[in-house]
Amino acid sequence: MNLRALQCFVILAEELNFSRAAERLHIAQPALSQQIRSLEDRLGTQLVDRARRPLMLTEAGHYLCTEARQLLGSLDQMTLAAKDIGIGRRGWLSIGFTRSSMYSVLPPALKKFHKAYPQVELKLFEMLTEEQTDALRDMRIHIGIGRQPLTVEGCTSCLLLRERVMVALEAGHPLAARKTVRIADLADTPLILYPKHQNAQFKRSVQSLYRDAGVTPLIAHEAYEIQTAIALVAAGLGVTFIGESVARHGRTDVVFRHLSGPGSSYRSTLAATFRTDDTSPHLRAFLGCLPHRSPA
Repeated sequence: MNLRALQCFVILAEELNFSRAAERLHIAQPALSQQIRSLEDRLGTQLVDRARRPLMLTEAGHYLCTEARQLLGSLDQMTLAAKDIGIGRRGWLSIGFTRSSMYSVLPPALKKFHKAYPQVELKLFEMLTEEQTDALRDMRIHIGIGRQPLTVEGCTSCLLLRERVMVALEAGHPLAARKTVRIADLADTPLILYPKHQNAQFKRSVQSLYRDAGVTPLIAHEAYEIQTAIALVAAGLGVTFIGESVARHGRTDVVFRHLSGPGSSYRSTLAATFRTDDTSPHLRAFLGCLPHRSPA
């Protein structure tokens, strides 16, 4: 839709007079009339009741005016922000993150960064680790915080956290009374996997734990994200696996136990991945707010 036509319509809606609106727009009245006619033709509905004096908007006209004001206001804000970023007056940083990172490394890093750079606009996008790859390639995010990320060509990954994996059990589960649980003990218990993505590394790692223990998992459900999986555990539909950092923020109807035996030495990781050639000073500043880093 023509933005100029929307601007003309909003001014007309404010003035309810073609002559005054044309004067404000610095155009001839016939040109304004043509803009409004074209807009009405495109929408297939009347926006202005020209038979009334003063002019009145139709119901469709009132709706369009409200929406157009919001759209044009957002456009103005976007334009000013882009200009400020271009001349260095302000900046922005786009971060993709998995839900599990919100239980550990991300909140303190965001707090530290925002305190040091309050003028930088933060854009946060919750997404699976596997979705961050395309977001980095398409430059929709500057950095991705994910669990066991894949190697991405042209990107660098830094290790942020390495932690033990725990099994999540319904509070009433027979194994909940134990201090540790062996994978073999779970042979007859349904398994809830996440995230539901064909390339999900964490899901594959859990399946490897079962395979290394000589157990074939009884996969009952696949969830898209961690809290859904934990809720299914609470409902008594099976068990799932999480990192220690998530367990520290657990719920009363689920218990978390460390593994013993085969698989007990396994560690899950969180890492930050960013384009190697990204020269954004705000990206570098944010990296400095993250925990001690090493190549992932």
